[in-house]
Amino acid sequence: MDIPDKIKYIIEQILKREDRWKALYMAVWGCSYYLENEFRQKRPELWDQVVPLGLPGSKKKQHPYKPSELHSILRSFDAEITIIHLVILFVLLEELLNESSLIFYGKRLDTGHLENLKAFLEGSDVSDILSEVEKKELFLAKATRNCFIHNGSKIDQRWINAYQFARSAPPIKKIGDDVKKAFTSMLYQVEDWHELIIKITKGVKEKIKGK
Repeated sequence: MDIPDKIKYIIEQILKREDRWKALYMAVWGCSYYLENEFRQKRPELWDQVVPLGLPGSKKKQHPYKPSELHSILRSFDAEITIIHLVILFVLLEELLNESSLIFYGKRLDTGHLENLKAFLEGSDVSDILSEVEKKELFLAKATRNCFIHNGSKIDQRWINAYQFARSAPPIKKIGDDVKKAFTSMLYQVEDWHELIIKITKGVKEKIKGK
């Protein structure tokens, strides 16, 4: 069957997300290098002085910072940029699965709920898209996302359970720790989960086309 326009749009947005995510990384780091060059190296006397820095899109067209302060903020953004990418990916993925469930199951499943997500992935039409190991990783990715948006970025017992289920080993972090620091490299981890979500997206697309 032809892919409905709404589903086609969601698929396109998922496939474009990596470019947008990594463009933001490049912009943040590019700006930090600019600050180092323009202030720390060329005008060191201003490095720790408040200066108005341009922000054309705002009402005031600028925002005052110490260049050293802005530099520090930018250098601390990595994990936040990455986990927000994961949040956006899941919003899109869940909407894709919710819309696709009308085709596969004749009703709209709310895959924002873990049990409905499991039910979707176990359906006869789509059960071969992911392996059991990949499903466990997806549930860990979802638990990580949930800690960030529902638990103040703190690890909870559900995340611990999801980690142990996926990795068959205890995590290096404990309840109450910052979930953005739960992995040695959050960037590498989310890159892996991104590829997993791309696999689901492409798999769902092909399954719909084959209906």
